[in-house]
Amino acid sequence: MDEAQLILSRKFKPVRWVKSDEIVVSFTENNSNVRLQCKAVGFPSPSYQWYRNDELLDGATSYAIEITRCRCSSKFTFHCVVTNEVEDGHVFSEFYRKPGKSFSSRIVSKGVSIAPFVGGENRCESCRNGDFENLREIMANLNPSLEKPSEPPAARQHNDDKLHAADKVALIISNCMYQHLPKLVTPHCDAETLASILQDLKFKTVTLADLTLAEMKSVIKEYRKLLGNGVYAVFYFVGHGFEVNGQCYLLPVEAPSVAYKPEYCLSMDYVLSELNDHNPALNLVLLDVCRKFIPYEFIPAFVEYAESLKTKHRPNRNTIFGYSTSGGVGAYEIKDEMNGVFMKYLKTHLNRPVSVIQMLNDASRDIEEDEKVCEVQVPELRSTLTRPRSLTDPLVWDGHTLSFDHHTIHWRLMHELPNPVYVRFTDLSLIVTIWFDYCGHFTNKVYIFSSVGDLLDDGSDDVEVRKLSENALSHIAYLSFPPVLMPSKERIVSDDDEGVSLCLLLSHLQRSKPINRWTGSTYSVDEQQENRRG
Repeated sequence: MDEAQLILSRKFKPVRWVKSDEIVVSFTENNSNVRLQCKAVGFPSPSYQWYRNDELLDGATSYAIEITRCRCSSKFTFHCVVTNEVEDGHVFSEFYRKPGKSFSSRIVSKGVSIAPFVGGENRCESCRNGDFENLREIMANLNPSLEKPSEPPAARQHNDDKLHAADKVALIISNCMYQHLPKLVTPHCDAETLASILQDLKFKTVTLADLTLAEMKSVIKEYRKLLGNGVYAVFYFVGHGFEVNGQCYLLPVEAPSVAYKPEYCLSMDYVLSELNDHNPALNLVLLDVCRKFIPYEFIPAFVEYAESLKTKHRPNRNTIFGYSTSGGVGAYEIKDEMNGVFMKYLKTHLNRPVSVIQMLNDASRDIEEDEKVCEVQVPELRSTLTRPRSLTDPLVWDGHTLSFDHHTIHWRLMHELPNPVYVRFTDLSLIVTIWFDYCGHFTNKVYIFSSVGDLLDDGSDDVEVRKLSENALSHIAYLSFPPVLMPSKERIVSDDDEGVSLCLLLSHLQRSKPINRWTGSTYSVDEQQENRRG
């Protein structure tokens, strides 16, 4: 995410804590876990690593972690190490890693014990099993004929297996800005939440917002290029949908108000038929949509459509469907909450080292305990998975190096940002720099920044020697883009070191053609204020 600004030689800033309390302790909503959170800022962006009793916690690389409120956790002390560094081996590395320059920093939080936050009545599954084992040993001592049950041979065999992924990929689609149906509130937040967690788990994510039917079909064809043997694949859709004869249909943003025709929606049968030629080790399909049944008179057209896909049907042993709700009922989002009901509870289990089936079951159990929604939303699980695969399984591409490199190149091409653009205004002795940065984890949204600097005669490119003149500081560069990209309203971003930049958001990049023309103007601050009044 920092690469564009590193190329522009933005000033290195060491990491520092955002709050005086380096670690903030709180409870999760159901009070079952303790949440430890520490936040820092710096440039490049901070990296986090948590430790338990000075031992590194594998996978704990986010600014927040959750610990089970159990007596077995009370004996541990937790702390976080935050770092940032300009890595070597990039085009911008030489600029930052010169002798005498700072290019890395590190801060360590104070240790925190969660003992004060754990009640004696709290038990995790491991503790409950330990209590049972202690009871069994007591009973065995009282009755020597009672023997410890032997482990089934099959279980021993599975425990010996080291499950891993040859690659990890995810396609995430969030539709909320519907043209003819009610607009939704949380899908983009749900998609951002999932993408962030999956990237922490080493997934290559493609996250797209507000797609038409043609765009949904097109991106699925691109997504299948990332699949292959041994790959862990996740497909997530959040938006409007419905169900016919046990089959889910996903609605694009241009769907009509009455969308009960096959040509208006995307069938999951179609999605699976497109992926049939590939055999991922894990194919997790998460559908966060309503599954209400359609009126009877519309069903025959869908039955006929489903028949046309039967010839492409092929069983797949490694597929799991995680539905946010059951057939015939809706999926909900709660007012003033960041995530919809399904993602609100699923996100707390995604990075746990448990099987995907257990992960979904645990999320369903959490929803069951929510009195607001337990009676109206009941998640459903369907699975043909035969191995206890987890999203946290390690990424090991030995033996798959060629395909892994191919997937990586294809994924990078889908996410490549344009190089910075420099526009010179010689009559004003000014230069405008235009650069690009991602909007969160979305692939089809991007921030555009424009800043005004002095046009130097000596050709120097070392920004640290450029002190902006009053002439440069008094101008702002405005850009214009085609309406199809839905440019947002501009906002001014100020920085003591880098001056004033103008920022706007572009969406629907998948609809853009190669941009060979753009329009832009520079205004003095006073001129632009007057211009805005008209």
